[in-house]
Amino acid sequence: MRILICTNVYPPNFIGGAELIAHYQGKHLIGAGHEVQVFTGNHQPQKGRRYDLRSENYDGLTVHRINLSFEDYQPTFVNFSHPRVEQHFSRLLAAFRPDVVHCHNIIGLSVSILHIAKEFGAKVILTLHDHWGFCFKNTIMKENGVICTDYSRCYECQPFIEDGENRHIPIKMRQDYMTLAMGAVDAFVSPSQYLADTYIKAGFPPDKMHIVWNGIDVDKFASINRKPSRGSLRFSFFGYFGRHKGIHTLLEALPLLNSPAGVQINLIGDGDQRAAYEQQLRDNGCTDLVKFWGKIENSQVGYAYAETDVLVLPSIWHENQPVSITEAMACGIPVIASNMGGMPELVEDGLNGYIFEAGNSADLAEKMNRLIADASLTTSLGKNGQARIRENSFVKQVDKLLTIYRDAGCHSTATLREEPPLIICVGKHVDTVCNDAMQLVKSYVDLKQPRFVIAEWLTETQLRQASIAWVIDNTLTSSDMVKLFNRELALLVHQENTKLMVKCVKNNCGLYYCDADEAAACIAYLLTHAGDRAALAKNARSSILNLWQFTA
Repeated sequence: MRILICTNVYPPNFIGGAELIAHYQGKHLIGAGHEVQVFTGNHQPQKGRRYDLRSENYDGLTVHRINLSFEDYQPTFVNFSHPRVEQHFSRLLAAFRPDVVHCHNIIGLSVSILHIAKEFGAKVILTLHDHWGFCFKNTIMKENGVICTDYSRCYECQPFIEDGENRHIPIKMRQDYMTLAMGAVDAFVSPSQYLADTYIKAGFPPDKMHIVWNGIDVDKFASINRKPSRGSLRFSFFGYFGRHKGIHTLLEALPLLNSPAGVQINLIGDGDQRAAYEQQLRDNGCTDLVKFWGKIENSQVGYAYAETDVLVLPSIWHENQPVSITEAMACGIPVIASNMGGMPELVEDGLNGYIFEAGNSADLAEKMNRLIADASLTTSLGKNGQARIRENSFVKQVDKLLTIYRDAGCHSTATLREEPPLIICVGKHVDTVCNDAMQLVKSYVDLKQPRFVIAEWLTETQLRQASIAWVIDNTLTSSDMVKLFNRELALLVHQENTKLMVKCVKNNCGLYYCDADEAAACIAYLLTHAGDRAALAKNARSSILNLWQFTA
């Protein structure tokens, strides 16, 4: 079987939990006798221009790296649609001809690669590592730290995104595009029941969801020789120093410890909150208890675990299945984790560690005090964790993935779902009238709310699914008109686009509007009057070449 793994970043240029999972899956798939290549972004290119592609061998895998910029990854920009990335990907499909395209995090690359792979004929698998499929920030956390529970209100966090061409694109278009693109996925793989349930709540199909714990190199971590603690119980945190990771809660707990002199805190990693943590320690007088290790290479992780008696993960956001927890369990290290996301699925309170209330420093201190008072608990809890994770090797994980590869799309029990109408938006400028009209449509139409997507983001097959072509700009380029050419799509135009409006009316191929209310009413009419829409669309197909010449 030929398998193409896709991920937005990849070792050794970037090492995080999702990237390591993707890499080790690839290695073990090769070990199982399959051909594997990797398509990935290069977020810190040493040479070459933006979107240049280079191929290399890394740790036994052929890796194709495409140079990406800072903006390509940022949630405030269009970080999900990059035509140059799609061109490189299409050429790689033609050259490698994979049977399976297995994607991990692909924000920064282009989400259309899901649909492009499907059109090519490959089975499309997507492993979920966080909430990026429906939350542009990945964390489902609002600015005030509150966890979001209504995934339709993204505009409250960020009303618009930028595309580098000075147009403010409503966040709804991003969300509509994402759900449309995800329709190409044959099987979703979630490492935790929590994340699977969250995606299902967000509208993803439960019949395509598979729970497969992330694999771990059990033997490697079990063989790490733990160093004696020399009288101090060592609590370690591994990860990014971001507010959502909850390190501030750990530091707040330090003055509440019964015997702080017998404690050492290892903070392994780095991030934007480091200065704030250093100030917090100066304020609470606990600076001497904490050692900042800085960011370490993956090759040094074993050394850090050798200096760890207890892993602490105090996140205040919904983690999926943190790699640091599975690694610690494989080492025989007990874990104290907050009661968020998928962590309670790994850490059984009182059996292989402790669970505490997220953000509650007193509760965290109480759990830490239990281990400080009886250090022998670290041994018994650690052994229980090691026994629990032992059956979760990469080899067994890959066996489960291969079953999913074989069965994906073959034995679905899903009934056919009615897809929401698709309205393609043609043009360069999304004004406030368009944005307001999209919000108003739901008050006019009693159907599934339509998806509004910029035409240039879509593949040819996706464009054929559209019901209406909304001309959102007064000036159309030849590239814009190509999106409409030879299609039966009823047109919607603004009356300020005078020449196009007159021609549209004369050819009876669409409707026009003057404000947001009229635009919403026109959309509702076209969606609920299929016969009239079809008649307008038929006229549009025969008129579009004339319209193109007229507006050029």
